[in-house]
Amino acid sequence: MRHSVLILVPLLLVAACADQAVSPTTQPEGLSVQASQSPILHRVTVGGPDICFPPGCDANFSLIAIQYVDGSVTGQLTDQYGRDAAFPGDGLNAEVDCLLVQEIPDRIPVALEAWVGGVVTRPAYQAGHRVIARMRDNGKSANDRPDALSRGIVDPEEEGASSNCLDRPMIGFGRVPKGQVTIW
Repeated sequence: MRHSVLILVPLLLVAACADQAVSPTTQPEGLSVQASQSPILHRVTVGGPDICFPPGCDANFSLIAIQYVDGSVTGQLTDQYGRDAAFPGDGLNAEVDCLLVQEIPDRIPVALEAWVGGVVTRPAYQAGHRVIARMRDNGKSANDRPDALSRGIVDPEEEGASSNCLDRPMIGFGRVPKGQVTIW
């Protein structure tokens, strides 16, 4: 009798499992949407104070922009602005949807430059407007030139620049002696 019970229990478990089959899903649980997209082609990150004098005199600029092999782009841009009368408020947030990375071959070591564009999500009075920024990665060594960064320009057409980052508008930028621009 004891052997009959030992054989019967595994058979019941197999039968129970067969009745409760689960169909596969297209995206495994626990993976983010970005992790399930195509491989990364370019990634741009910026972290540090805005460009101003003296360096670090105001708030900060942070960015993550990722371009996938399929051409899609995701990311966030935050420009906290200075805390003065010229730029009041809490700054700007935007959803990044455009990224162009270009090599600057006349630099040694070779520098990489990026243009990033997106749609403003905050402040409310600028929500839906286009924003663009330009940055340069001059290397990782303390002996390399400082990286460079522009401010986030909302409605760049008003300043004579394109809002499409693929147009590589010539937006002026300044050195980022504190902080880091990383482009790959």
